[in-house]
Amino acid sequence: MSLTKIAATLGDSEALAARVEQELRNHKGKFIVQGMVFILAGALAAGLPGATALNTELVIGVILLLTGAFQMILTLRSKLHWWSLLSAGLSIAIGIVILWKPLPVLLTIVTVLAIFMTLEGLLELMLAFEFRGARNWRWMLFSGIISLVLAAVLWIGFPGFDLFYLGWVIAVNLICYGVSLLLLVWKIAA
Repeated sequence: MSLTKIAATLGDSEALAARVEQELRNHKGKFIVQGMVFILAGALAAGLPGATALNTELVIGVILLLTGAFQMILTLRSKLHWWSLLSAGLSIAIGIVILWKPLPVLLTIVTVLAIFMTLEGLLELMLAFEFRGARNWRWMLFSGIISLVLAAVLWIGFPGFDLFYLGWVIAVNLICYGVSLLLLVWKIAA
């Protein structure tokens, strides 16, 4: 790479850093509120890990049941898109199974959450590198790494603790992300 290209790249990264800093400065209050909400939600989830895991699952079951029923009613009334009856029926069936047998389904949800946290961790890493021009961007990087570690722990699993474990993983993830948002805007000039 020539010296001119290196200088141009450095200039572009400095311009990007300035734009990122300005964006963070312009929306500092929003980042602080969002960080605090994530931390409070994480503290609540940590205090009630079993309830967090079970209620997360039950909310998903109710949502699937209600949206499936709504979709089925609209499909039957419209007399169009009969293929959507299959989708509605699937939502209703899965919703009923979740509500009828919550504990076996919870083990499945651990796997789904492991997939989600793996993807979320990777996306947080990408976001961290996008914020790389900001002073405290490494906290977002740290949050992404923590998400990946938590995902790995879910992949390994501890069958006897799945209910509490899932709640704690959700709590740690929420708190780490909230803290990373707060630290990202820390000492950004008003």
